[in-house]
Amino acid sequence: MLIKNLLVFIHLIAMAVAVGRMLEFDLRFLRAAHLPLNGSMRRALRATQRTMTVTLALLWATGLALVALAAWQDPNALHNEKLWMKLVTVACLTVNGVVLHRFAFPLLAGGLPFLALPSRQRLGLTLCAVMSSVSWLYASFLGIARSWNHSASFGQVLAVYLALLALAALAATALVAMLAASRRDGTDDGATRFADTVAQAGPNT
Repeated sequence: MLIKNLLVFIHLIAMAVAVGRMLEFDLRFLRAAHLPLNGSMRRALRATQRTMTVTLALLWATGLALVALAAWQDPNALHNEKLWMKLVTVACLTVNGVVLHRFAFPLLAGGLPFLALPSRQRLGLTLCAVMSSVSWLYASFLGIARSWNHSASFGQVLAVYLALLALAALAATALVAMLAASRRDGTDDGATRFADTVAQAGPNT
């Protein structure tokens, strides 16, 4: 029991740190999306990369250990379809993390502001960010959604995940498109004011 509690504690701490770091960087980046990354943002980007890598490794290690322990104690634990959806979600996070490290982060570290990038590159970065944000938050939710244990089917839980991804992608791409258009036109439209409001609500460090 002590081992299980320790694994759960480390798992929850890793998840909390990852989600907190992700939201902090996203809000800071949104505030400066019209500017090239300065020294502070570059350091924050590298720190976010390291944090996400470490926390993702901890999630895999503790998560698989918890699955093995649960299966050893009760073979029926593996029949919990929500568990398999959580593994799929973390697998999506891992693949998306590779894409972010290899392509997205180097692109962000270039000399151009995010909103000045070609539309295809902006779209790719936006979708990677959506995949990261939705997957981290959904994985966190699945961890505490005990009412779905042995009750919700894999298809139902997957449908919720896909719906959240689609809604977030539509909202994010629309917002980025409006921000890019307002930047080109030199206007201060509702999208810009909304982004500023959201960004100012986040950490100022």
